[in-house]
Amino acid sequence: MQTYVVCLSILTLALRLASVSHKHSCMQPTSSNASGAVQVLRDDQRNPDFTPTRSNIFRAIQWLMMDQRPGDSLFFHFSGHGSQKVDTSGDELDGYDETILPTDYKSAGQIVDDELNAMLVRPLQPGVVLHALIDACHSGTAMDLPYRAKADGGRFHWKLKSRQIKGTSGGTAFQIGACKDSQTAADTNGLSGSAYTGAATYSFIEAVEKYGAQQTYASLLQHMMDSLHKRMGGSSAGGLPSGLTSLTGGGGLTGAAVGLMASFLLGGGAMGAQVPVICCDKQVDLYATRLGI
Repeated sequence: MQTYVVCLSILTLALRLASVSHKHSCMQPTSSNASGAVQVLRDDQRNPDFTPTRSNIFRAIQWLMMDQRPGDSLFFHFSGHGSQKVDTSGDELDGYDETILPTDYKSAGQIVDDELNAMLVRPLQPGVVLHALIDACHSGTAMDLPYRAKADGGRFHWKLKSRQIKGTSGGTAFQIGACKDSQTAADTNGLSGSAYTGAATYSFIEAVEKYGAQQTYASLLQHMMDSLHKRMGGSSAGGLPSGLTSLTGGGGLTGAAVGLMASFLLGGGAMGAQVPVICCDKQVDLYATRLGI
């Protein structure tokens, strides 16, 4: 059994994710680690082969999905800008595709959820499990997985969120989204004390470090929700508390202002209290199935 990781984020976050997921705690800063089990693309990288451009992201995904064997565990992490665009295929209930933005999206285009599904979900072979953590605005169904865990009556249950069931080739795909499709995501400096990282990534790391990689998916989602609520102070529409900025924030204006502006310019929804999301290609038992990452 092998574990393979693709991290599209800043180095310190990728290192922490790799360590938390019981992969490798040390990596070369420009590419993958010595065993080739982890690949990292960073927007501050001088080597153009290791920046998160559209073509580099596609190449990293191809590497992640090749030579799959039963028992393999695959982990894909994206921390960056997310948006929405009008759905042209008719599979979206809300009429919008979710997207992630590579660094060259203005020239190369956004990466649409249909593309992520085709590259990461459909090729997944029997006995292989994929976990994708997408920490971006509008990332709830960013991989077009049909079922989303929804809280009702104090328990989580699956709800169909697509007009089309897009399955795997026998494997199992889980996606952890930073927020609902209609929401924007926030940053926090809680991970390092100084540098800002995605709040959802922070809550995921905190949940796994505190409660282990063998907790159930219901446990993970509840712990992430509790962590985000605590970190965000139960904020609601109209602003973010001190210490948090919109994940789409860049510089110049405050992160929250830039986030709101980018959200609407790129076709986004409203900002509300951030709620993490777990989606899957099938309706596994949320209270019995364990992460096993």
